[in-house]
Amino acid sequence: MWTALRADRTGGSGRRDPIVAVASWAGLDVFRPIAALYAAQLAWRRQDEMLRPWLAAVVLGALLLWSLAMLVYRKRTVATTLAELGLAAGAIVASRFVDTPAAIAEGVSTLPSMWPAGSVVGAAILLGVRGGLIGAVVIGVADLLHVGFAPTSDTLHNIVLLLLLGGLFGLSVDLAREGQERLEAVLAEQERLRERERLSRAVHDGVLQTLAYIHRRGSDIGGESAELAAMAAEQERSLRDLVSRSHQNGFGGGDQDLAAGLARLERSGDGAGGGPAVTVVTPAAPVVVPRHVGEEIVAAVRAALDNVVAHAGVDAKAWVLLEGSREGVRVTVRDNGRGLEPGRLEAAAAEGRLGASASIRGRIEELGGRATWTERPGSGCTVVLDVPTQVRHGRVEPVTKAGQ
Repeated sequence: MWTALRADRTGGSGRRDPIVAVASWAGLDVFRPIAALYAAQLAWRRQDEMLRPWLAAVVLGALLLWSLAMLVYRKRTVATTLAELGLAAGAIVASRFVDTPAAIAEGVSTLPSMWPAGSVVGAAILLGVRGGLIGAVVIGVADLLHVGFAPTSDTLHNIVLLLLLGGLFGLSVDLAREGQERLEAVLAEQERLRERERLSRAVHDGVLQTLAYIHRRGSDIGGESAELAAMAAEQERSLRDLVSRSHQNGFGGGDQDLAAGLARLERSGDGAGGGPAVTVVTPAAPVVVPRHVGEEIVAAVRAALDNVVAHAGVDAKAWVLLEGSREGVRVTVRDNGRGLEPGRLEAAAAEGRLGASASIRGRIEELGGRATWTERPGSGCTVVLDVPTQVRHGRVEPVTKAGQ
């Protein structure tokens, strides 16, 4: 029903009105005939005091007919608004020919009474604050003509009320329309983001996983297959970057996809020459974070992989796992190398070797996060990087130390 009402109130322009305007139109349709009947009963009560009662009957009949016609004619245009303002102003001026000069000087109510206020509201609904003020000025000038430009206190009071009514009502409708436009823009952007995420999942579940499988199998087989594996890995990184850039078009320019940044650290490895093999596993959808946060996390992971190169052994392999949620971002770096002796990190820090504490722990703690190590002598080492986040507008944002 609401959709149908909105379609009726566009005046053929195709513009969708907010619910405030739709409800106002419906209320105005009820107000007109009630106000016309009220004005008619006021005129009936003082018909013996009028100079031309027949003219009052004609004017009030015209107001009532217009009010009923507006219940049938659903479109609201500038033409109908101007016609209604003209009818209201004419009815006010006609009061000068209906009542005696003495009655007008005493401040008798105009013939249409409160009916012209509806025309001011109609102008405000259709044209906003400017329409409301213009309508109030038109009716105000008619009021001044009615009293021969010798306004009484009641006349000035009514003009001020009309200006407030038209201006404030028009302002509320303008704000409602602006709010609806923003809401529709947000909904459209959310729909585009959902489409990007759907495409990202489709690419991840299909092409990216296939390329990753070719990369792993080719590396395991070796020989000529290793060259095919390297090509698959390169294509996987390129495609992941493309998906990431497409996804980030819906966010600010200061953001980046953490998944794509970590994917660039993946390598097949060739022993002592190229360091250990690194496998990166990320979610299907990009994990978008502020650029400086992503750079710090990637730098911390790179430092952890440097430690794998330095201490795990030439035959070691490393795995990087990225997880994102509303609570935070977690990156796990694990290797199957020689591992660390218990207390080795504390001893290295005491000796002034700050690789782990400065390059890894320092970066993560600066973001309000935490870095932890699990040391298993002879069975590798696991580094877990946790950065607490807040999700806003589809992206993750860090909770800094000051905000904790």
